[in-house]
Amino acid sequence: MNIEQFEVFRTIAQAKSFTKAAKILNFTQPAISSQVKILEQNFNVTLFERGNTGVKLTEAGRKFYEYGERILAVYAEMEREIASISGNNKEFINVGANYTAGNYFLPSSIITFKELHDNVHIRLDIGHSNDIINSIKDRSLDLGVIEGDSFLDKDLSVYTVKSNELVLIAPAYNRWFNSRIVSLEELMQTPFIAREEESSIRHFVDSYLKTKGISFKDFNIVTEISNFEAIKEAVLRNKGISLVPLPVVQREIHEGHLVRLEVKGLSLAWDMKVVIRANENLTGIKEDFLEFLTDPNSMWKAETDYYQNQKMRFI
Repeated sequence: MNIEQFEVFRTIAQAKSFTKAAKILNFTQPAISSQVKILEQNFNVTLFERGNTGVKLTEAGRKFYEYGERILAVYAEMEREIASISGNNKEFINVGANYTAGNYFLPSSIITFKELHDNVHIRLDIGHSNDIINSIKDRSLDLGVIEGDSFLDKDLSVYTVKSNELVLIAPAYNRWFNSRIVSLEELMQTPFIAREEESSIRHFVDSYLKTKGISFKDFNIVTEISNFEAIKEAVLRNKGISLVPLPVVQREIHEGHLVRLEVKGLSLAWDMKVVIRANENLTGIKEDFLEFLTDPNSMWKAETDYYQNQKMRFI
């Protein structure tokens, strides 16, 4: 085994997807699948259960993840110690992000930043916003990228990146609407596919709806799904409509598989935020990374460039 296999395994486990892990690591999917296969053959166990909505850890996988985290932490500490002795100026940044930011925004930005700074090693952990916040407070992470306001408090300094538009999506040929402009009443009556209650997006949207005198309880929620890829698949199969961040469905809308609906009286923009510990000034490469993330001309350009490059691969 080598340390890269532990990194690959952890990224798959956190992203709950081989495809997303490949994007985060800038690897091909066959490459990371091969690494997992080697691990499974080495221990003669199955580490992941594969399904239509992604992957999840088996019992053996959970145990491997537990020990893998310890090994990676010790390895990172060793690298830092040896680098300081040798005079190597390689710097390490531990970043946490919730699922939307971690899966759809940060991978391309991290790749771009590392291309500009070859002396940096960035570790990305993906999880729920409240877990990210707790890890920042206990100093396990240097900074976090989250969405929504419900997890913020006085112990954190907050930097807003840019509004992230939320869009209502339906299949291109759906069975509910003849028009792409719908009323709030029509929206509440139509089968709706929602994120799970503990998600940041659910908290944010519910808070907004309350300003309109309604809540998610008034919606015709047919299912709750914790994975945007699974939500997209359910919408594509005409199981319902959903409200998701625009970058998540930008490609499907562009290709004509999904359509964007306009809801009268409903306009949602969700700020993505970078958070650090309050009263702590980042220095060196960490400060550069913070400035990179909070500058819309760098981070969002990186995401756009990545999207364009992905399209060019298939021309």
